Amino acid sequence: MIKRVEFYFLLDRTFKKGTDTVDVKRKRKAGKNIDNFYNPNPTSIYIGCSVNSEYVKVNVGWKIRPAEWDFVQQEPHRKYKNHLELKNLLNSILLKVERDYLILLTNETSVTAQAIREIMIRAVLGKIPVVKEKVSFWAVYEEFIAEKSKATKESTILKYNSTKAALEGFERKYYALTFEKMDMQFYRDYKVYSVEVLNHLNNTISKNLRNIKTFLGWAEIHPKKYLTNTDYKRFKGDNDEPEPIYLNESELQRIVSFKAADSVSQQKSRDIFVFQCYTGQRIGDVLAVRKQDIRLVDNGPAKEWVLYQQKGNKKHPIYIPILDAAEEILNRYCKDIADGDLIFPGQTTVMLNKNLKKIAKAAKIDTVITKVNYCGKKRIQVTKPKYSFIGSHTARKTFISLSLQWGMRPEQLKSITGHTSVKQMNPYIGNDKDRLTSDLKSMWNRTDVVQGD
Repeated sequence: MIKRVEFYFLLDRTFKKGTDTVDVKRKRKAGKNIDNFYNPNPTSIYIGCSVNSEYVKVNVGWKIRPAEWDFVQQEPHRKYKNHLELKNLLNSILLKVERDYLILLTNETSVTAQAIREIMIRAVLGKIPVVKEKVSFWAVYEEFIAEKSKATKESTILKYNSTKAALEGFERKYYALTFEKMDMQFYRDYKVYSVEVLNHLNNTISKNLRNIKTFLGWAEIHPKKYLTNTDYKRFKGDNDEPEPIYLNESELQRIVSFKAADSVSQQKSRDIFVFQCYTGQRIGDVLAVRKQDIRLVDNGPAKEWVLYQQKGNKKHPIYIPILDAAEEILNRYCKDIADGDLIFPGQTTVMLNKNLKKIAKAAKIDTVITKVNYCGKKRIQVTKPKYSFIGSHTARKTFISLSLQWGMRPEQLKSITGHTSVKQMNPYIGNDKDRLTSDLKSMWNRTDVVQGD
């Protein structure tokens, strides 16, 4: 919130050159006559003020000799021959400026030095001020959602709406949101609210901040220039990268061998998950794959999947070799469908994740795991059997982790997973603790290693 703007009149080139202005002003304040120190020539009258520590002044178009000006009352002396006319003019300008400044505050428009300068210029020139219609933060957010919905995936729109719900809660708890308030104070308040009220994990807070920045960036470049404050570009979340949960080779084989004789839904979930594990793709892309996306290739694997990944709306395809286990699944599901049909219809991500936990439990993937996240600086620790953490994304982490452990180069792997850099794969890479232990022992327990005296 800025300090209230105070308007006043002042003169240009008040004193003669070489005058000690500090000493002269002290004498004037003491009531002494200092006419001999004033500039003898008429000089311009300005209306001025200070806005956010920035000095602004505008020439009112009238000149007067400093000796004929009352510096205390900020008006012409009675001895000035056009005293009443000039005083009325200045009062009129001041009334217009203060009126338009009040309109500016009422409409919650950003009070900037440029906005105040425009108000003063309009008052001096006698033009009727243009009053901007008050813009609702939430009406603009709805416009943002509507525009994004035309070319953005439904899952992304859901994330924007989730962020909107968090902002609405913030507004009820703290203060009404406007574009003028999208500053570093809001950023600090929102992070405190997310931690202390919503108990959001740091990763969730970061995702919401990214969505807020996307919205504010859109508002800044909008033709109507909804946002002029660029503090939002400094908003930054604290991402935590917990150790990824993936299936080791033995656990993967237990899922591959799993038979859900009494549940068609579970068996289909198992097939989708195994297909994911052997292709390394996101569940959204797997559920959207059609028969026509799988093609025969020469001089390579029998088949490959030509995929335009949904995330990021990729413009170029990636080519995924179809391994034997994945091809066996494709042969069963593609047998009686047309080229344009989905290969894995009828399952949602929610249903899939629910089934996968049951399958993993039945397959005795029950090693006790402790998962650590943070809410601000507060440590959130959850200890459960591994099957409790299994979901569709576990498959992608399994594919990446096992491929690297078996010797595949990261540069090769990212061309299949669709990551643009090796660094992007880091959150997906898990370590095989048993292999690490075995390798460590084989190195340190060699007979040629000196064990000590």
